[in-house]
Amino acid sequence: MNKEWLWWLGEFGLAAVVAVVAGFVTKDIPISVLYGLFVGTVFFVLRQNSRVASQFHREVSEWEDKAMNFPVALSHREDIDPYLMKFARSTRDEAVRLAKEAADGEVILKARPMFHFAANFIKVAKPGDKVVAISYGQFWDTPQGEMYRQTNFDLVEKGVDITRVFVEGTTATPEEKKHLVQEMDRQKEHLKIRWIKESRLPPDMQVDGVIIYDRYSAFTNFAKPRGTSRGRITEVDELKICARRDGLEKAKEIAETIIRLSEEYK
Repeated sequence: MNKEWLWWLGEFGLAAVVAVVAGFVTKDIPISVLYGLFVGTVFFVLRQNSRVASQFHREVSEWEDKAMNFPVALSHREDIDPYLMKFARSTRDEAVRLAKEAADGEVILKARPMFHFAANFIKVAKPGDKVVAISYGQFWDTPQGEMYRQTNFDLVEKGVDITRVFVEGTTATPEEKKHLVQEMDRQKEHLKIRWIKESRLPPDMQVDGVIIYDRYSAFTNFAKPRGTSRGRITEVDELKICARRDGLEKAKEIAETIIRLSEEYK
């Protein structure tokens, strides 16, 4: 049974319930039938209005996609991962906004909150998911870091299995090493905590990422090369999110390799 028939069945059922209730209250069959017809008509009009508005919005989106020479019309693609689609649509809408503003002779450029995207990615995890997070951990004593830490704790309470591997950078200062130990102490009561020295990592291995097994992986790139002293606040330069099967398998291999080489922190 398709969605169209299900909707009509629901509308008929609602009208019937209203008619029965009206008949029970008024003891008048004609009045109850009128109530049922009235409710059915109202919902039919609302549905048709919603359908027309939705179709119009879709057609406008398709025209904008074609006008901007986009390779795909995002408005009706159902074969794209919904989480990734959210970012594609957001970027598309931003491009449309800039094009309209440029036509008026003025544009407003908005900062891209890459750290916000990176910090909120882990919220995609659901109860029962296995998550491995790998990080150098230089941002935990910032307001954003405190919120991210609490988000991790909340997810664990809901049933998400999170293992965090802290990496001690080769050029980490004594102060940075001290902060790393303090942060591992904060988190070990809630998460499975491991740690590893950067020198033990395979050459050119991508770290600073979160892997949600069999669903998504996200790796961040920074303005400064890995292992350099970035200070206490690190600026995210790029975030790569993957839902493709081969990408997830590669991310899983990275996570398991780092876990195998790392040590449990107690």
